[in-house]
Formats: sequence, C-alpha cells, structure tokens
Amino acid sequence: MIAGDVDASASKLRAEPAPRGPRWPATLSVILHWLSAAALFGALAGGLYVHRLSSCCTAGHWEVYNLHASFGLALLALVALRALVRLLRPWPALPAHTPLWQRLIARATHIALYVLMIALPLAGWSIVSAPGCCHINPFVFDQFLLPSLDPAPIPDRATAFAIHSALAWIVMGVIALHASAALVHHVFYKDETLARIVPGLRPRRSRTG
Repeated sequence: MIAGDVDASASKLRAEPAPRGPRWPATLSVILHWLSAAALFGALAGGLYVHRLSSCCTAGHWEVYNLHASFGLALLALVALRALVRLLRPWPALPAHTPLWQRLIARATHIALYVLMIALPLAGWSIVSAPGCCHINPFVFDQFLLPSLDPAPIPDRATAFAIHSALAWIVMGVIALHASAALVHHVFYKDETLARIVPGLRPRRSRTG
C-alpha cells in the first residue's frame, strides 16, 4: 500500500501540467513573424551596406538607402499588426518543462525585440527628419516620399544616427540569442517551440518519450 502511494506520488511529480491557452500560434501570427523578420533583415542588410560606403555620393547609395528606409517603415507597420493580433490571439506558452529562468529570459527577449523593432526605425526616421548633410527623404518602395517627422523624436541628426547604429548592433545580438534559444529547444529539449513558427517542421521525438 505504501509502495503504491509512493509510486503514485512520483507519477504526480513527473507529470507536467498542460500549458494554458492555445498550443499553436494563429496562422496570421506566423505569417507576420516571418514578414517582420524579412523586413528587419532587409533593413539591417541595407543599413550595413550604406554604412560601408565612404560617401553618400557613391554609386548605388541612394537605391539601397531607399530600400533600407522602405524596409524600416514596413517593419513599423508589421510590428503594429503583430501587436494587434497578439492581443486578439495570445502567443502559446512555452512547454511546461521549460524552467522559470528560461521563461523569464524568453519573455525579456520578446519584449526587447518589440521595443527594438519600434525604436530602430524611429531613430532612422529621426535621421531623415533632422537637417544635415545628404538630407533627402527616401522613396518608400518607389511609391511615395517618406515625410519628415515634425518634431523628430530625436532632433539632433548626429545623435539620432549614433542611436540608430547602436540599436542595429543590439538588435542583431538579441536576434542571435532568440534564434539560438529556439534551436536549443528543438535540438536538446525536442519540443515544439521551433516547430510552432517554422511551417512544416515537426518536433524531434524525445528518446524518453
């Protein structure tokens, strides 16, 4: 009788509570996630290319500059849509086995990404809005001229440029952390964390499962 009680207690300890809420994200959330990633990578690639050029008069500068700004504005719009969708359909909780410290890091990383995806384009928009050398408003996907913000969130152009550059490097570091964590969940924990966001990917089966 005692042995049976011990076994039952051990089974309860091993049992993992099912996470609350939906297990899989809404399809629209997945689409917006990858569209945001594409816009962010496009903006970062364009920014790195323009940053390498010695002068704004270098051939190809303004074409890449326009694309860089276009992806940045698209990112702002996509982040707004993502926030709205997540209010209507919250993102699924991490698997129940995830330690508390990992949950806290994951939440902090997601908040940081959202803040950065807003602050980074706004800092870039401040560069466009502030007076200075090469002050030319970009064409957004060759459709319309990006208007200046009045007043600019960061009125000093040099300060806005420094903040914009620093945020770009920070966001690349946060992305690396975010992607690494997803891979750890897929490879080592063998759960559905990465499969939730990658269409067609299946969770790896645990050897103990």
